[in-house]
Order: sequence, then structure tokens, then C-alpha cells
Amino acid sequence: MTQTFLISEAKLREYTDIDNNIDTALVKNGIRESQDIELQRVLGTLLYNKIVNLVAAGTIGDAENSNYKTLLDDYIQNFLLYAAYFYCLEPIYLRSRNNGLLTPNGGENSDVATKQLFDLKRQSSKNKMEFYAQKLRDYLIEEEALFPELTQSNKLYEQYPDYDEQYGSPFVFRKDGYEEEAIRRGMRTYDIRYKQYPQ
Repeated sequence: MTQTFLISEAKLREYTDIDNNIDTALVKNGIRESQDIELQRVLGTLLYNKIVNLVAAGTIGDAENSNYKTLLDDYIQNFLLYAAYFYCLEPIYLRSRNNGLLTPNGGENSDVATKQLFDLKRQSSKNKMEFYAQKLRDYLIEEEALFPELTQSNKLYEQYPDYDEQYGSPFVFRKDGYEEEAIRRGMRTYDIRYKQYPQ
């Protein structure tokens, strides 16, 4: 569990609709969870630890770490903005108390959001998170040589980077064996997202 945040609470509040009166502990925990769970899944444990350690040491801005700084500023923070927001929404909407799970009443002149509206809000933030996750994955695939941690061997308890596509068309088409047969016959086939990489 990391104590080093790759995105600030202030930035999360500035670019989302998390109100200033929301408990800081809820926001910080949402950031921590989004980093440890979602970001580590995309980057893999070794690259994730490298970025966290550079930020913790205050050396991320050094010239020799410029690749990691670009990764953090241009890709990771955009992803974390919506990942942290996604993780903050649940404890904001539903709280654990001695007498069970409670929905805050919102104070005067406020109505509690229904579960349907809550689910809609969460799905919206998840869609944005997955969009930025895909941009982050694409960048890592294209620039793999800049980050040796992506291909170093891992121990059993460390995660490999997850390059699976999470964001895409809701339509699923059967392959009917065409792709495998084409490859077997020596034809070059391409993933539609990565035309420059023949299979």
C-alpha cells in the first residue's frame, strides 16, 4: 500500500465535481486505491514501483528521468484523474457505520441520489478511466524500449503489464478460424488497432 500519490487531491477536486466539503480521507483513499489497483494493473508492478519511488525521492524531474516524467505528466495523471474519481464515488455515496451501510442524506435542500443515478455516474467515470487507460497502454506499447521495467522478469507476486483492451465497441464478431488459417498459410494479418505490427 503506497503512501506516495501520483496525482494531488487538489487536482482531483479541480477537474472533477468532488466538492470541497467531501472528507479528505475519502479522497486520499480513492487516489491510493486507484494507484495500487488500476494503475499497477496497467503498468505492471516493476514500472509502477519505479514511478512511485522516483516521485517519493523527488527525482522524477531529473534529466535522466525525463521519460518517466513524460509518462507521468502526459498519460498517468489523466488516467488517475478518472480512476481515483471512480474509486471515490462509492464511499461518498455509501458509508459503513455501526448500524450498517448508510446513504448520507445530503443535508438541507438535497435529495439522495438513487442507485440508478449512482450507477450511471460511476459508469460514466469508468468509461473515461478506460479511455485514458487505453491511451496509456498504446503509449507503453509504442515506447516499450524507453521503459525496461516492462520486460524485466517478475516474481510470482508481481503483476505483468496488462495490455488487454478494456475500452471498445460493444459488438463482438466471431472469427470463425479465418485469422488462424490466414496466419498458418503465411498471410500477414493485423490487429485493427496496431496495423504496424503484423501477427
